Amino acid sequence: MKNNDELQQLSDYLHAVLLAPKNAQQLAISGSDDSLSWRQLGCTVLDWAERFAVLKLAKNVPVVLYGHQQAEFASAIYSCLLHQIPYIPVDNIYPAERLKEICELARAPYYYDVQQKVFVATGVTAQQLEEQDLAYIMFTSGSTGKPKGVQIGRESVWNFMQWVRNNFSLPAHPVLMNHAVFSFDLSLIPLLGNLATGGHIVLNAKEDITADNWLAHLQQQKVSVWVSTPSFAYQKLLLPEFRAEYLCDLKVFVFIGEVLSKTLVKHLRRLFPEAKILNSYGPTEATIATTVIEISDEILHEEGDLLPIGAMMPHSEMEITADNELIIWGKNVMRGYLGLPKENAEKLLWNESKHWRGYKSGDLGRAGKEYLYCQGRNDSQIKLNGYRIEIHEIESRLLALSGVSEAVVLPLTKKDGAVLRLAAFCASKLSEKEIKANLTQILPSYMVPSQIVIMDTLPLNTNGKIDRKLLDVQARTC
Repeated sequence: MKNNDELQQLSDYLHAVLLAPKNAQQLAISGSDDSLSWRQLGCTVLDWAERFAVLKLAKNVPVVLYGHQQAEFASAIYSCLLHQIPYIPVDNIYPAERLKEICELARAPYYYDVQQKVFVATGVTAQQLEEQDLAYIMFTSGSTGKPKGVQIGRESVWNFMQWVRNNFSLPAHPVLMNHAVFSFDLSLIPLLGNLATGGHIVLNAKEDITADNWLAHLQQQKVSVWVSTPSFAYQKLLLPEFRAEYLCDLKVFVFIGEVLSKTLVKHLRRLFPEAKILNSYGPTEATIATTVIEISDEILHEEGDLLPIGAMMPHSEMEITADNELIIWGKNVMRGYLGLPKENAEKLLWNESKHWRGYKSGDLGRAGKEYLYCQGRNDSQIKLNGYRIEIHEIESRLLALSGVSEAVVLPLTKKDGAVLRLAAFCASKLSEKEIKANLTQILPSYMVPSQIVIMDTLPLNTNGKIDRKLLDVQARTC
């Protein structure tokens, strides 16, 4: 559980690296709005905290940060970590209704508009969090039909930072590429890795990534560490510049968020023969990542299609139940979902002999001779392009629309289990266009099904339930 010595160690470290940096003139952050040296970052962090202090909020009242890939966004996160302010990152790819909903669920009286650099009152009455010393709350897709807040303690962040610094084989003063929105915890690998190593993080807005000169930008910035989902890297394989001869500083790939396929690794071996390829695993509830392993040629050529997820981080262990569910025990396990006691009782475990919280991941896995393997899910949660999505949430949103009487959402997958897209079947008086327009107002774009099929009624199986298997076949033939 919490250890005051560890919390003090984190505070001392953050003060040193942010306010008295040894590499003061080196770039710390390159964002869509600005680039900051470590000295400039320290000034920006203090300035943000001074403006926040004007709000006169009590300790342990969260603040929502709302923006997209700006250096100012990263600076605000660093300031919150330094000044012990629990923060909630929300990317502006989310519709305004989602932002409002998160502010209400977290009882956050203000959100910080990163682009305008102003604090905006939400109209919500401030309420201190029951959990003390939280670093952040990450809202994910929820099976209840609403987003749910994963509460991560400062002790977990400190444990993670030390692990990344010591076990991720990063170059000295790495230049880390981030493509993930800050409301997706994959972004914390480069964000916290940057703090842990005194490196340089290169933030990439969605419009930058789609530009023709994006890889030229990475080359110019001398990016040395690529952090992404496997599917994001897979999309770049056909770009002629995506190779070691062009990105000559790129020495490490870190993958998380989805199953890493042998096919992708083999492509990367050919294009970047000297680069290290790290496979990592971990749910949001266990502070970003829990395991890591470098994929060697020996591992790559082992029998079977599945690559290992590696060995556990320090101060943690993995239990595999008789049903093959992965149970994570460790200092990295969340403090619980915000305001969801029923879900906490179902998912969180406590064992006096372990001295750590346990989390029932819902992932299926097995232990090999040396390493752990993850083999998919045991519930309705899926990963699409790295984003964690609860199918039940989308179905709940569909059924809440006036004119929709039945709704089923199906993930269409490849042979290796990776999700290609989402398809929705609705008994509805609304058109496909109307349904998509409604969903776009309340869900982020990646949760809106790409295919919506309108039917008079949904087919039933012999048990009287909606025949999902039949709909799955129909979706694949459309």
